[in-house]
Amino acid sequence: MKLMKLACVPLALLAVGIIRALAPWKRVRLGQLWSPRLGHLIGNTECYLCERDALIQPRSYDIWFHSGIICNRVIARKYGELLHLWPAFFANLVVKVNALFLGWEKHMVQSAQVDRDIYNLTRLFSPHIRFTESEERKGQRLLRKLGIPEGAKWVCLIVRDSAYLKIKSPGADFSYHDYRDSDISDYIPAAVELARRGYYVVRMGEVIGKTLLVKHSRVIDYALGKRTEFGDLYLGAKCAFCLGTSTGFMVIPQVFNRPVGIVNYVPVEYTPTWLEGLVIWKHHLKDGKKMALPEIRQAGVGLTTFGQAFADAGITLQDNSSLEILDLAIEMADRDERIYVEEPQTKFWEAFPRSMVNGKPLHGKIRIRVGREFFKGLCESAS
Repeated sequence: MKLMKLACVPLALLAVGIIRALAPWKRVRLGQLWSPRLGHLIGNTECYLCERDALIQPRSYDIWFHSGIICNRVIARKYGELLHLWPAFFANLVVKVNALFLGWEKHMVQSAQVDRDIYNLTRLFSPHIRFTESEERKGQRLLRKLGIPEGAKWVCLIVRDSAYLKIKSPGADFSYHDYRDSDISDYIPAAVELARRGYYVVRMGEVIGKTLLVKHSRVIDYALGKRTEFGDLYLGAKCAFCLGTSTGFMVIPQVFNRPVGIVNYVPVEYTPTWLEGLVIWKHHLKDGKKMALPEIRQAGVGLTTFGQAFADAGITLQDNSSLEILDLAIEMADRDERIYVEEPQTKFWEAFPRSMVNGKPLHGKIRIRVGREFFKGLCESAS
């Protein structure tokens, strides 16, 4: 392997030389696809493609390469049909050689804010992943196999726990992300209510820590032996809406403009405000009292992505109750069935912090709304 790397160095130097020589006429850039993480594989890539369509990305010849294990080969293949792909080993070497010279950053490419649609472009452009006729037939066969009849609606339920990363990355310590986890048992009342209203509830996930203990003909634990890479894409793209925690899978319905109901969201200031749907946050408790959003920001944890930071600030995170999750699920169904009245939240969102990360905004136009029952509680605590 070392000999192979040494042998490729002259080729990488030549490639960098050509790239820089072409710069006056045609800029060439290299970009890394975050392949091991589903949310970034589809989210980052879709944002980039939308920015390219909107001419926000500069005119250039962009070369991409996968980094690490590909988490979903179906999605990777579809994006591979739209991007110029180089073998990962060689492209990564070219990137390292390029970084040795001044102006290296001019030859690197990524979306404006990783997987955040700060320009609200996913509502303007159609998803770049499309299904062929044969894939549509395959998707219909999948639905029948799961017991979902033709014409029926389904809801994707996704709940993050630590099992996935422990299995996929056994040598790494991702415990700093455990603050984002949630207990699937808290979602049982919501699943049962949605099933009662006629929806099929499909529990998603590749690796799960706990089964969904619901005996109902319209509640399907797809994560138990039924899951496929194509199924993840098809079910997420075609669902009536998605309910659960913000995690990799939820980006699939997002880019296909399916409404999302996000519960137990944290950190607050990273709320995906460009989305169509609803959000409620984990409760932040300090000295036994629930904190308001301004207090959370003042405590310095509105943007933190490390669980220890909450403990260091003396803050305990409390999951949304099963009743709060049920309320949000009901509202999502009401919206889907067009039997709701939009209540104004203008003042709240006008006051929402417009944070900057790496010199770029986290938010563009705000589309998401706070769940109505949760919002009432926020208003009562603020008064």
